[in-house]
Parts: sequence; structure tokens; C-alpha cells
Amino acid sequence: MKFTFNPKKSAQAGAYLLKANGGDMEKYLWIKMLYLADRESLRRWEEPITGDTPASLPYGPVLSIIYDLTKGDCPNLREYWSDFISDADQETNRVQLKADPGVDELSNAELDILQSVFDRFRNYTWKQMRDFCHTLPEYEDVGSGSKRLPFEKILSAVGKNAEELQEAERRHIGFRMADMLLAPP
Repeated sequence: MKFTFNPKKSAQAGAYLLKANGGDMEKYLWIKMLYLADRESLRRWEEPITGDTPASLPYGPVLSIIYDLTKGDCPNLREYWSDFISDADQETNRVQLKADPGVDELSNAELDILQSVFDRFRNYTWKQMRDFCHTLPEYEDVGSGSKRLPFEKILSAVGKNAEELQEAERRHIGFRMADMLLAPP
């Protein structure tokens, strides 16, 4: 399964968490909250909020494009993103909300997920969050490298059985085909 990264929706989800935390947050804590929100969305609907590609890194699973955006990478995606969310400060390792992008791309159910993840983990340090994420069944210790984390592995880790995985794959293929057929030329 592969989803399409949505920079606007991702910026809105990230901004929502930053607003909830007073406008800034430690980068790893923030990225992991976004990962956990996508994970919960996958558990509920077999579809992530951001569409980002998850990866296992030494500090646990992250959303790879969002992680790269915090480092100033992904120039083709920065046009929208950088108006609202700062790169991580190299001294403090914090990301900041620069402006409010709103929440029009997010459903109420997605906002509920983001709020519940924030409420659960807001008092964690990044080390506590790292330790928690290392206990997730889908996490794979990759040493100092990184490895793509297949959506199917996450779906299995959140309790989807083989039949549910096959049905999710069929639905996903159907949605992608519909998107291709309905896309403007």
C-alpha cells in the first residue's frame, strides 16, 4: 500500500499539535505524535491522516517526509509547508508554528485523534517517547540507518488480520484507480 503525501493536510495536522502545545514543540516528540496519529487513523480506517511514508529510525518510527521537512529538505514540498511550520532549530531541536493554516482539510474524527494523541503524550520527554515507540510491534531496530515501514506491517501491528489486510488493500487500489480516472488531464 502506498498513500499520497498531502502537504496541506500534514501542515494542518502538525500545526494543530503545535497550537495545542503553545506554538512550539521538541521535534522528535512532535514527529512521533504525528506518526501515532497516523497509526491510529490506520487502525480505525486503514488510511493515514498525512499520507506520509513511515520509516523506522534509531529513535523509533517517524513520518519520513515530515522528518525531512523539519531539516529543511524536500524543496518541492516546502512551498506550502514553510509558510506555517519552521524547520527544527539546530540549537534547541524545536519546531515552531509560524502561522495558522486552519483545519479545513481535517475531519472532526481526525482532529479527535490528534487531540487524543496530544493529551496522552504531551508530558513525555523525547526520550520517553522514543522508549515508548521502541515497544511498538511494527518498530524495527535499524541501528544508525533507516528502513521504510510498510503500511501492512503497521496495520497488522494494530490488530488487522490477514482478511482485513486484503480487504484494505482492495479498497485502497479501488480508491487509487478512481483518483486516476477522475484526475484532470
